[in-house]
Amino acid sequence: MRGQSWYIALLVGTMCLIRFSLSAIGYADPTWLMEQLNIPIDSNIQMPYVIRVWAIRDIVLAVIVAFSDRSFLKTLLFACIVIDFTDIISAHLSGVAGLFNPSETWSLKLTAIAALVPELMALVLITMQKTDKQIDIEENKINIR
Repeated sequence: MRGQSWYIALLVGTMCLIRFSLSAIGYADPTWLMEQLNIPIDSNIQMPYVIRVWAIRDIVLAVIVAFSDRSFLKTLLFACIVIDFTDIISAHLSGVAGLFNPSETWSLKLTAIAALVPELMALVLITMQKTDKQIDIEENKINIR
């Protein structure tokens, strides 16, 4: 995230904060997080383990993104977006299979969407920023000639 414009750093920082905070809570107390997300504990006895695995993944991802440099950030954001889309699809398929009721399914989807929105906006802005810089470089080459 180093070397980015303030608005991109703000979006990426928001995504990292969301990921890291939810994950730290999920790792420290997965049953409490399950209650907050309206996930039934009795019918999902393996879920605390799954939440801890998810939490470690997201903690590591948030730390890597937060300390990445400009050249690697775009790739990391793309990976985060893919991960969040698969999380949303997994939650949806679990709801369709009857593992979760509609409110539980939506609470799972919304945790992924909360991180997806700022990272998607940041990726779009970084991509647009690169395009603007390339246009400026090309215009400067034309003006020199």
